[in-house]
Amino acid sequence: MSQQPVQESLTSTQPAEPPRIVNDFSMVVATINGSGSQTSNMALIRALFRMGVPVSGKNLFPSNIQGLPTWFTIRASSLGYTARREKVEIVVAMNPATFLEDLQTLVPGGVCFYPDHFPAPKEREDVVFYPMPVQSLVKEIDPPKELREYISNMAYVGIVASILAIELDEIRRALLTHFRGKERAVESNM
Repeated sequence: MSQQPVQESLTSTQPAEPPRIVNDFSMVVATINGSGSQTSNMALIRALFRMGVPVSGKNLFPSNIQGLPTWFTIRASSLGYTARREKVEIVVAMNPATFLEDLQTLVPGGVCFYPDHFPAPKEREDVVFYPMPVQSLVKEIDPPKELREYISNMAYVGIVASILAIELDEIRRALLTHFRGKERAVESNM
């Protein structure tokens, strides 16, 4: 009897690699009303748009009172979908008062960015966490006291842009649009 090499084949019991999803996600940025987050959120959404990604955004705030929670939803969809989703793939949790609530909006396997001075979350083992060194970054650049909270928001923009491969040149261009070409304001945010 002759011996023939047998080629291994995939069986239905072996997990298939999940398909790669590009430019199709929902992100919620949870902040505090009056913290300058609108500038940060618009920088992200404009940069994505200028990179050719169909994107929409919606600010959700239950009150216009400074200091209360606010959420900004970003929907990126290569198919042009603009509706918000009940569950999201990415949360940027910048508000300690709503942190645990915001975690519940993440799908299993979702991603949560949060300042590293927040207590480490233990509620979701099915989520990838990215603690952000917001305070140390702000301390390093030492902005004027009245700008620290605003600059904290730009720290999350830089970190999220780095992880999601959002081009920093497009962030700069988005800030130039927002600040109507005022280079000094753009530089302090960059």
